Amino acid sequence: MSKTVRILSIDGGGIRGILPATFLAVLEERLQEVKSDPNIRLSDYFDFITGTSTGGLLTCVYLAPDETDAKRPRFTARQAVEFYFAYGGHSFTVMENAGFHKYSPEGLEAQLRLFFKDLKLSQLIKPSCITAYDLVHTEPYLFLSHKAVGDPRSDFFVRSVIRSTSALPGVFPPAKAHNMAERPYTFIDGSIFAYNPAFFAYMQARLTFPEADSFFLLSLGTGLATSAYTDAETDDSSEKNWARMLANIAFDAHSDMVNFQLEDIFKNKPQSTYTRLQPSLHGLNKEMDNVSMENITSLAKAGEAFVKTNEKTLSDIVELLTKD
Repeated sequence: MSKTVRILSIDGGGIRGILPATFLAVLEERLQEVKSDPNIRLSDYFDFITGTSTGGLLTCVYLAPDETDAKRPRFTARQAVEFYFAYGGHSFTVMENAGFHKYSPEGLEAQLRLFFKDLKLSQLIKPSCITAYDLVHTEPYLFLSHKAVGDPRSDFFVRSVIRSTSALPGVFPPAKAHNMAERPYTFIDGSIFAYNPAFFAYMQARLTFPEADSFFLLSLGTGLATSAYTDAETDDSSEKNWARMLANIAFDAHSDMVNFQLEDIFKNKPQSTYTRLQPSLHGLNKEMDNVSMENITSLAKAGEAFVKTNEKTLSDIVELLTKD
């Protein structure tokens, strides 16, 4: 195989998914301009897409088939950004008499049912990998759309896949899901082991395209906190404060380690390219569940600003993707 396998990977991060979604909306629009074709979609230029949590949601949006043509995507990348504006506030419904988990899943589940109806994982138009953690078998679980084709044991409703990869402990309760063979599972968010799923993206792409000898991997983060923890935060010994801090520290550390590993892998592959883009959260609310319209608007503006500061990288990506 002489063709370069092109991989897109998107981190977890809740409502901060607006940041990579905005970058990808502009990327799709630039591809349309270069090719003079308004019907171009991201899925035309990526062979494999991987996501965790909000990245899993975006993966399904980009790969959901059109209702009249099962081989073409239903949504534009710009519509993926609009999803957060239209549905973000409805998805986080505070749970009455909340215990450890803050939000009821009912709002999110209703929105996913409305948006994706009975679409199945096997119907996504390109190979993909979405992460979750299987509490029944106490092991990581990868929802693989290409594996689900013709295999009801690996196939799920897309709404169940997204609900599962978004079930972050402390935010949403675990997700109960059945595959198409009616086998029950209980899942929590894939961020537990793959906040940055880029390494899984690369390894699964290698398995899916075993004859490939070159890869392009674009990995997008949902924002990096650039300010140190304050004395007030570190002195606050409450369980809630330290649970939040430890989760953020673990996610950031995992993301950095994956980036380090992939940089090391790709430096020995001169025919392959690895690009990691991580927006700064400076001046932004870093909470994953702040779905106020003010915060959503601020994140969208920050996403557009991030595009402008990475114009050269964006142009390089467009050139690489459109290279014959």
